[in-house]
Amino acid sequence: MRTAKDQSEQKAIDDVANHGLHIIQVFESEECPRFSYTVGLFETYRHPEVIIIGLKPELAQVLLNNMAYDIKLGKRFNPGEFHEDVLDDFPCYFGEVSKLEYRDYVGWDIWFYEGIDFPLLQCVYPTVRGKFVWDEDFPEDARWFCKLITSPPSE
Repeated sequence: MRTAKDQSEQKAIDDVANHGLHIIQVFESEECPRFSYTVGLFETYRHPEVIIIGLKPELAQVLLNNMAYDIKLGKRFNPGEFHEDVLDDFPCYFGEVSKLEYRDYVGWDIWFYEGIDFPLLQCVYPTVRGKFVWDEDFPEDARWFCKLITSPPSE
């Protein structure tokens, strides 16, 4: 049973108990673009946690909360699927993230689950022109913000 060592940890525990999830925002550094992810979806709904890399924190939080609401109502985001109802009418791809990436990205999930025994999906969004990071004509200046930590979809 996890126990909180400080107010931040207690807030995460309380948010999961009261709202079904907690959202973590990680700000950009020299090594990594900003990203946001869920804590508690797997415990609450038996649904994989979700990470979004590169979006502004406010937008990422809205999207993650909207996804959590849909999940609460029974929707599933499965690895290898595209969904058009996440970010306006742009298709977003959901890919499974390798556990080898967990320590670099989802430390709060590791704390919450007391290890890496939980699934994680990356929600990958396109540019406004509909290009994904794996497309040959994806704009080079946007590539860093759209870091891919999952495998692209199989053709």
